Amino acid sequence: MRLNKSIGRLINLLARKSQMYLGKVLSQYNLTAAEEPFFMALQNREGITQEELTSIVCVDKAATARAVRSLEEKGYLLRIQDEKDKRQNRVYPTEKAKQIGQEVRTELMKFNKLLTRNIKEEDLDRLYSLLLQMEENMNKIFKEMIYQGNEEQE
Repeated sequence: MRLNKSIGRLINLLARKSQMYLGKVLSQYNLTAAEEPFFMALQNREGITQEELTSIVCVDKAATARAVRSLEEKGYLLRIQDEKDKRQNRVYPTEKAKQIGQEVRTELMKFNKLLTRNIKEEDLDRLYSLLLQMEENMNKIFKEMIYQGNEEQE
């Protein structure tokens, strides 16, 4: 493959532009693009721990802590200490979050349709499969890095 057809660069470019678009769309809900995955994860997983949230969103603990703190300050979630394990916090969406959850989901679906317009369904299915394979490849790369002792410290 030629260097001018770098898939990684294109994916990175799409991700950055997606964040910019979502930032504008979500601002009407007082949400940022960085907070969106946390907000949406809590819509279907009430009472999960911050550690579980970190794993679901696939970020480091510090990013989760910042997002949780921000969403809590905005009135979108409650952080409650786990009764059995005092070292853990469980997070719950507030009524305010539940009220706009479907609207935010609709905006995300609208964005997905805009992003994939004029692409045939079978091409989208193939693209999705290929992206899943690339994610699996990345997971293997990370496992190899950890095995070789190249893990980035949190």
